[in-house]
Amino acid sequence: MKKLTLMLAAALAGQTASAQPQPVVEIKTARIDQRKEDTASTLVLTREDLTAAGDRTVADALRRLPGITISDSAGIRMRGLGNGYTQVLLNGQPAPNGFSLDSLPPEVIERVEVLRAASAVLGTQGIAGTINIVLRKTIRRDTQELQLGADTLHGAWSPRLSAQSSGKADGWSHNVSLVLARPSTPASRTITESAPGLLRTTNSHEDNVAQTLNLAPRLNWSNASGDAISLQTIATITRRHVDYRSHETMQLGETGDFADVRSNFRLRSQFLRSELAWQRKLANEAQWELKLGASTAPRETDFDFTGMPLAGPGPTLRHVDGDIRENGFNYGGKYSHPLGNGHALVAGWDGSAIQRMQTRIEHEYNHSGAVNFVRDDRYDGRIERLAAFAQDEWKQGSDSWSAGLRWETMLTAAHDRHSAEVRQRSTVISPVLEWMRQLPGNVQLRLGASRTYKGPNMLDLIPRRFTSDNNNSTTNPDTQGNPTLRPELAWGLDAGIDYYFAKDSLLSASIYARDIDNVILTTLYRDGARWIAMPANRGGARAYGITLESRMPLTPALSMRANATFNRSRLDHVPGPDNRLDRQAPLSGAASLSYKYAALSLDAEYTYEAGGPSRDSLTTSALAPYQRKLDLRASWKPSPREEWRLALSNVLHPDQTSTYGYDDASSGAWRQSAITAHGGATVRLNYTHHFN
Repeated sequence: MKKLTLMLAAALAGQTASAQPQPVVEIKTARIDQRKEDTASTLVLTREDLTAAGDRTVADALRRLPGITISDSAGIRMRGLGNGYTQVLLNGQPAPNGFSLDSLPPEVIERVEVLRAASAVLGTQGIAGTINIVLRKTIRRDTQELQLGADTLHGAWSPRLSAQSSGKADGWSHNVSLVLARPSTPASRTITESAPGLLRTTNSHEDNVAQTLNLAPRLNWSNASGDAISLQTIATITRRHVDYRSHETMQLGETGDFADVRSNFRLRSQFLRSELAWQRKLANEAQWELKLGASTAPRETDFDFTGMPLAGPGPTLRHVDGDIRENGFNYGGKYSHPLGNGHALVAGWDGSAIQRMQTRIEHEYNHSGAVNFVRDDRYDGRIERLAAFAQDEWKQGSDSWSAGLRWETMLTAAHDRHSAEVRQRSTVISPVLEWMRQLPGNVQLRLGASRTYKGPNMLDLIPRRFTSDNNNSTTNPDTQGNPTLRPELAWGLDAGIDYYFAKDSLLSASIYARDIDNVILTTLYRDGARWIAMPANRGGARAYGITLESRMPLTPALSMRANATFNRSRLDHVPGPDNRLDRQAPLSGAASLSYKYAALSLDAEYTYEAGGPSRDSLTTSALAPYQRKLDLRASWKPSPREEWRLALSNVLHPDQTSTYGYDDASSGAWRQSAITAHGGATVRLNYTHHFN
């Protein structure tokens, strides 16, 4: 009886306790600010940053970061340097040859890391810096999203549809993004050529229309023992058609090869890249990570050209069939282990191999249909790379350190059907040292030193000649690769200070200096009646600059951002003035205002890039345009599941003129070509719907 009484009392006590309100424990996870935590100087574009601005491509988003500019001819530039000085990675692996940031929609991206200094783990093949694009991998909850949008430029419409789906189950998760687009980018240009006894103007227009499909699925699996396996794929299919026409007007001298030109270019390309990753957690917080990936990028092109001389019996016709097969694979492993006393060791290896086979068959016919010539060019090239690295990070009081060493060897080989293979092997040992000190008042000091390099790309190695279809000259030469190119090597120094003086506020200043050997410059020479430009290693160079950045809220609803980067460089073997690296932008900057009130957001952004003269040889020079761009954006969220965006891009739409010059003091010959691209504003409307 006593035992029963005790059991009833315990049950009543349990009911009373359950009836009383229980304390609620709310667990919040702090968002890690990678810029503040990393020892090296790092800028990060998060997924929230990418979606907030509604950018169509990741290139549009990167333009807003300090020290980064986007050029049609040189791609992405850090510190004003393009054409290979900036290392672009996908998930920590080198991006494939010919990869364009415009081809990667923001929907498939988790974050973008911009490293101003070198990294022994991510690689040292970036003299100007590294951009690592991390594809979506984190699955927080089941989501489905649909976006519809359209742009218009010069009256041409570019519709776009994207869809995303992600989900989780016990031990499994998936994410897939699909983007369908039909970008249309009409362009009009005016080319003015002048020389002794010559002045002529050519007006041209092209309609560039593409159809693209981008599919990016990712599958994740994990178990209780600490194993995690992921498979991530990017598949892109592109069909492009470029219709070009031009007309020449003579003011002085003789006509060119063809007074009227019509051409049609058609491209069919596919890109497939898959990567399998395995992570295993070990004892004492250690971890293994292994990666294996492969890619293929077949491309087929055909080109029809019709050139009508000012005086003559009839047109000249050309037909070119092109075929490119590029295959590659990459592999790597990484072991990380906290060693105690604040030390964290990371060591591993990575490698890749790319094989490119290229065929170009050209037929030229005269006005009667007879064959003038048939040209059959076939080229092979490959780049093999292997690296090993080790890096230790540790903290002592207010000081954080990172010391690493990377050994990397590269083999390049290229040849055509008529010549023997040219092989070049190079080895680079790259020490990397970074230091950060946290001062009172949320002030951070950073200092870093490293050895970096720039390897030649596949296009510059393969000795294929790209011929100019009309008016070959010193300012419009044929171009040809050089299989004997060696990597550029550089010692670098980076330093900076960040001051976080209030919430969401920052004042920052950073400087850099690079001492570069084996600089690759363009050599211009004559082969019979034609002028040819070919890259070659020619001496050393110095580059240095400073970046200033600020962001702060002006009112609870209004905030501002601004940045400016000043760059300078000098070539040792080219006389001044204006002997700069790769038409380096001497000044770039951006300023923006953002206003948020309830469901409405308004943004205004102005970007600027200085041009000016540059010289990379005794006889050749260039004058880059000054670029000004004003973008206006508005977004409205009528409900948590819906969002409308309206954007006006390049509102000022100025014309931009690039000038290329040739001046041979020994012979007195000179020539100048000025190319003016006529600007246009873009209107963009986008609707997003979240289904859950």
